[in-house]
Amino acid sequence: MTNSVDSRTKYLNLVKQLTGIDFEISTTHDQENKVINRLKNDEVVLLRDPDLSISQRINKRDQITEARQQYNLEQIFSLALDYVKGDVLIDRLDLDWVMKFTDMAKCCYTPSMHELWAKILSVELVQQGSFSYRSLKTLAELGTKEAKIFYKAVKLMCRFNEEHSGRILTGIYKKPTLISLFSNTGKISLNLNQFGLSYTHLISLAELGLIHQQEIESAAYNVNDSLSIAQNKQSFNVTIKQKDIVFTYYKLTQSGYELSRLVNAPDDSEFLQYLLNDFTDLFDSNHQVATKA
Repeated sequence: MTNSVDSRTKYLNLVKQLTGIDFEISTTHDQENKVINRLKNDEVVLLRDPDLSISQRINKRDQITEARQQYNLEQIFSLALDYVKGDVLIDRLDLDWVMKFTDMAKCCYTPSMHELWAKILSVELVQQGSFSYRSLKTLAELGTKEAKIFYKAVKLMCRFNEEHSGRILTGIYKKPTLISLFSNTGKISLNLNQFGLSYTHLISLAELGLIHQQEIESAAYNVNDSLSIAQNKQSFNVTIKQKDIVFTYYKLTQSGYELSRLVNAPDDSEFLQYLLNDFTDLFDSNHQVATKA
């Protein structure tokens, strides 16, 4: 019973903190106009300040919301000072972009999201056009949980040769010949689960517009074809050992690519070693790994 009472007290405090609505629960009451709702066990929910009109209660809630939003903006704009590098081109800054940024950024309420919005602002101050309206809208729709999933995906992102964006590899296989058409030999799905990224996560990222909906197949690589693969701060060169080797992957959207720039890549990667060590039948990975400064 005590746990139930404690949970209710915490809930009522949360409602008051977020909305300004001040409830109390009672089994007795003498003012019908204070009753908001009736619960089980003959309990009633009462307003502690029934003398306030509905308009006054709305204004009270709006003031709390606006105060929170003002605090969010103050945190974001102050945090951006830590990230501003280079010449700030105020004269070239798109005022429409700034107003849209402000309108969306004020509605993020966690320290981790404050930091992401601050990084966006600091980059845009130096390099106008780095983040589109669509990217801002996508970030505004991300909760902390979705942001963490995207962070995991970006850590696994690879770039082939000189490509600008990135891809999340999901499989490597040898295109079947007529003889092996009905065999699964050579088809290898990458186990992304062991790195914290599930198929359900990929679906969520696609629904949010961070990666494309459809899994893509690369062009087939042939024997002795060379390929440069960059993964976070490391890169390596491989030589294909078999004919018709195909990589499957999900590609980042433009918004996904823009927002991926906010993620600080780790210095090393277990995923990179996984690629190097587990797929020696398909490509030669006996090359020195180069780490970017």
